Amino acid sequence: MIREIVGSEFMDCRKVQDICQKQGLSKYAVRRMKREEGIKTVEVDNGDGEKIWLWFDPGQVWEKYSE
Repeated sequence: MIREIVGSEFMDCRKVQDICQKQGLSKYAVRRMKREEGIKTVEVDNGDGEKIWLWFDPGQVWEKYSE
């Protein structure tokens, strides 16, 4: 399910969690699904101390950018 939400993009983890919670999933269920589906996380810092966490599916990102 998370794989379909993220697709071949990098998505803010808060947005993914909001979408999943609207579908009735708990925060813990989302974390478990993330791990089971192989979704990875990258931390992005804007240089001014602000950070966001992006989730991505390595396989789909690879396919998108390796063409």
